[in-house]
Amino acid sequence: MNTISKYIFKDILKTQGAIFGVLMLIFMSQTFIKFIGRASKGNIPAELVSQLLALSVPTMANFMLPLSLFLAVLFSIGSFCSQSEMVVMRSVGYSHRRLLGVITLLIIVNMAVNAACTCFLSPWCESRQLDLINKAKSDPTMLAIDSGKFIKLNGNNVVYIENNGTVDKNYNVMNQIYVFSGGDASTAPSVTISTSAKSEYDADGLFWLTLLRGTRYEGPDGKGEFKISFFDEYRAVVPEVASGHDKAKVSTKSNSELLNSGTSADYAEMEWRIVQPITICILVLLVVPLSMVNPRRGRFAKFLPAIIIYISYYLFAFGFKSSIARGNFPVLPGIFLVPVIYLFIFTIPLNLTNTEWYNRMRAGRKKHVEVVR
Repeated sequence: MNTISKYIFKDILKTQGAIFGVLMLIFMSQTFIKFIGRASKGNIPAELVSQLLALSVPTMANFMLPLSLFLAVLFSIGSFCSQSEMVVMRSVGYSHRRLLGVITLLIIVNMAVNAACTCFLSPWCESRQLDLINKAKSDPTMLAIDSGKFIKLNGNNVVYIENNGTVDKNYNVMNQIYVFSGGDASTAPSVTISTSAKSEYDADGLFWLTLLRGTRYEGPDGKGEFKISFFDEYRAVVPEVASGHDKAKVSTKSNSELLNSGTSADYAEMEWRIVQPITICILVLLVVPLSMVNPRRGRFAKFLPAIIIYISYYLFAFGFKSSIARGNFPVLPGIFLVPVIYLFIFTIPLNLTNTEWYNRMRAGRKKHVEVVR
C-alpha cells in the first residue's frame, strides 16, 4: 500500500470511528432509557440494566457498521474532491481502481466484524438478555422489592413492604409487611399483617419468607365466616413466578436452529444474517462514485441521493424479510434479490461511469453517431 492509499485508508477509518462512536452513543442512550423505564416500573431489577445494555451492543453494531462506513466513504472522498485533492491524486496516476482497492480492504474488515456479530454474537447476546429477564421475573429475590411498593409474587398474592433493608444478596430484613391473597376455590381470601419479616435461601436453594409477630385475617369462606389468627412466626416457601415470561424471538436462535426448523420466519432470519455482510459490500461500493463531486458544488452535493438509496435498500430488505416470514414471498430468491438488484442497477453502472473503458465506449458511440449523420 503506497502513501496515498495509506492516507485515504486512515482518513476513512478515522471518520468511520467517529461516526460509529456518535451513532452508538445515541442508540445506546435510547436503549438505556428503555431499560431504565422498565426498571422503574418493576418489570426488571435495576441491577440488570448495565448487563442488558452491554448485551445490546452487538445488535446495535450490526446496523451501525454499514451506516458508519457508508457515511465515512461519502464524507471522506467528498472532502478529497471538494478540496481538489482527488484531482491531484489522479494527476499522479492514482486511478479509480486503486481507490476501490483501498475501500475494498475496509469493506472486508467490516464484513468480517459484521458477520461475527450477526451470526454469532448478536443471537447469543439476545438469548442471554431473554434468560436474564425471564429469570428476574421468576426469581422472587430478583424482583423489584422496594419500600412502599406493591409486589405481585404469584397467582393472587400481593405483598406490600413499608421498609425493606438488604443485608446481602441472599438475606433481606423487612418491617411492616402486608400480604394479600385473593384465594381460590379451596381457600378463602386472606390478609396477613406482620411487624417484621426476613427472606432467605435454605440449603436446598428454596426461597423462604418468614413473617414475625403478626396477625392473619381469613374470610369470608364458603359459610361466610371469618377467621383471625395470631402468630409469632409464619414461614412459607415463595414459589417461582411461572407467568409473564417474555417469548423467545427468532433473532435469539442459533444458525443451526434456524436451518433445522423449516419455518418461513426462521429461513427469513437466516437469509437476513447472510445478507447483512453482503449489504456492506454493495452499498459502500455504490457510494464511492456518488462521493465524487465537483469542487464547486461542495462535498455534500450528492448526500441526499446517497441517503435515499441507502434507506430504500433497507426498506426493500425489511419488506422482503417480513413477506417471507408471513409466507407471502418464496424463500428463494428471498432477500438475496435486493442486493442483486442494487448491484446491477446502481453499484456496477455507477462505478463504470467515468472509467477509461466507459469513456472509450462513449467516444466510439459518439463517433459512430457522427459518421451516420
